[in-house]
Amino acid sequence: MIVVDSHMAMVLPDDIAERISEFIAGKRSFPFVEKNETMCLMYLYGRRSGIKDGEIMEAAGLAKRTANQMAVDVDVYMNSSQANLEAERIRDKFLNRGLQLAVEKKLTDDRLVGDPTMLADCFAQHVAFYKQDYFFGLYGPLKETELTADIRGPLLGRMVMVCYNKKGEQELGAHPLMPVYVWFRTG
Repeated sequence: MIVVDSHMAMVLPDDIAERISEFIAGKRSFPFVEKNETMCLMYLYGRRSGIKDGEIMEAAGLAKRTANQMAVDVDVYMNSSQANLEAERIRDKFLNRGLQLAVEKKLTDDRLVGDPTMLADCFAQHVAFYKQDYFFGLYGPLKETELTADIRGPLLGRMVMVCYNKKGEQELGAHPLMPVYVWFRTG
C-alpha cells in the first residue's frame, strides 16, 4: 500500500526544523520563512521497496490527492480571517499537534518539527501569508541513469513529488529535484 510506504519532508529551507522549534519556543516570530526564500516540500512514494509497475497509478493518485488537499489548505488560509495567520494562533496549532502526537505516543523533538501535517500546514500558511503561487511536479519512477551512485539506494524506482512556492519550474533556475538530491546526500 503506497500510503504506508510514503515519506514527506520539507527540504528547503534547509534549517526549517530549527526555525519551527524556535517559533514554538517563542524565540522566533511568524513568518519564520522570508518572502524571497524558496520552500520545497518533498513527497517520496515507495520509500522502502520502490514503486512496482502496478503501483504507478496508485502513487500518482495519492500525489494528486495530496496536491488537491494543499490547494484547499492554501485557499482556506487565503480566504479566512487574517487572525488565522497570526503568530499566536499558528503557535497554538503547532502545540496542539504536538499534544496529539504525544497522546499517540509518537512524540519526539524530531517527530514534532518533522511532522508531515505540521510541515504541510507551514507551507500553506507561508504561501497564503505572502500570497504566493506554488506548483507541484511528479517524477519517476526514477531510473538508474537519472541518479548518481550515492543516492540510488534511497531513490531508485521511487516516485517523488515536489511542491515549491514559485509560479513554475522556470523560476527555480535548476531542475526541481536538485534540492531533493542534495537532501538525500546530506541527510
